[in-house]
Amino acid sequence: MRLRTKLEIVTACAVVPGALELFSADRTFAWLARVPAGGEAVAPSLLAFHVDRILHRGHGFWRHSCLRRTAVLALLLRRSGHDARVVIGVRRGDAGALEAHAWLACDGSEPFLEPADSISTFQPLSRV
Repeated sequence: MRLRTKLEIVTACAVVPGALELFSADRTFAWLARVPAGGEAVAPSLLAFHVDRILHRGHGFWRHSCLRRTAVLALLLRRSGHDARVVIGVRRGDAGALEAHAWLACDGSEPFLEPADSISTFQPLSRV
């Protein structure tokens, strides 16, 4: 992996969570959809490894969450030439509370980079 790609990963892990905090989700995901391809072709599992490493060490709004991870990975996967989409789903928890989860759909595979049973009880609301 080239140094430029590593810098793109670090930059995406810094900028995307900040954008999700400062702007509406619609605006942030519209911006992510406009990011052109052209990055180095990197294995998606390697991208996920580095993103998880960075976000798990983050504090404040840079800490790991399914939405932040998915948004960052969608950006990096699109840069690598993949057709990546963020899927947001909801379900009712045991106590009746509404729970949300975000996951990736990429190149026809859903969920992407996580077990299929992790989303089986969620009803998709949005694909961006």
